[in-house]
Amino acid sequence: MVDKMKQTDKEIIRLMRTGKKLNISEIARQLNLPISTVNDKIKRIEEKYMIKRSSLLDYSSLGYFANAKLVIRVNSEFKQAFMNFLKQQSCVNSIYHINSGFDLLVDVVCEDAIILKNFVEGLKRDFSADVSIFQILKVEEKERFVPK
Repeated sequence: MVDKMKQTDKEIIRLMRTGKKLNISEIARQLNLPISTVNDKIKRIEEKYMIKRSSLLDYSSLGYFANAKLVIRVNSEFKQAFMNFLKQQSCVNSIYHINSGFDLLVDVVCEDAIILKNFVEGLKRDFSADVSIFQILKVEEKERFVPK
């Protein structure tokens, strides 16, 4: 059963996801709620709805200029070894199981396009993986969804 989120919780999440550094007192002021109430609600939101808190990074300012999504199909005999390999790679940001004839969608961040190319060629060579690359040229919006 899907839990129906309260409107106040949605508003707190919306404020938390604006990208601005808002402390509890600022959120409480904006929502006209006591600080203790907001604090309790944030703790409950974190326990119930959040996987983890993290910061969104500007990869290029950190010296990483190749960000890509890879859609991958891998032979079933290699799947577990392939997954273990991906989980150990520092350039792998996220791994998703998908449909549409492919097995995985993998978000990869590399210093440059040559390192990305070599990584993909290694996947193809070492695991006989079928890989399509979608390089991210510019990010317009990222992580902005808030439940209605």
